[in-house]
Amino acid sequence: MSGVPAPDDGADRAVLAELREVLAQVTGREELLHTSAQTPLFGAGVGLDSLAGTLLLREVERRFGVDVADEDLNLDSLATLGTLTAFLQARRELKDR
Repeated sequence: MSGVPAPDDGADRAVLAELREVLAQVTGREELLHTSAQTPLFGAGVGLDSLAGTLLLREVERRFGVDVADEDLNLDSLATLGTLTAFLQARRELKDR
């Protein structure tokens, strides 16, 4: 799922905005409310560590009802904010069918 473009429809933008809120909450870094969809979540970029990553996954499951670690065993969806947004939106669309 690499190379996912920036979200461009209203639903994707809403998911992206909520994920930015979660990132800011989990890390205590308000500047993440404005981070790009292409920003890597681990390493250079947001710089999540394993604890913050776990807290992110827990909050994503609570808010979106998706257990990312259970559904994406390689955790490729956690590469960037955009890949996580696309993953969650795809799961939401599957639920709506």
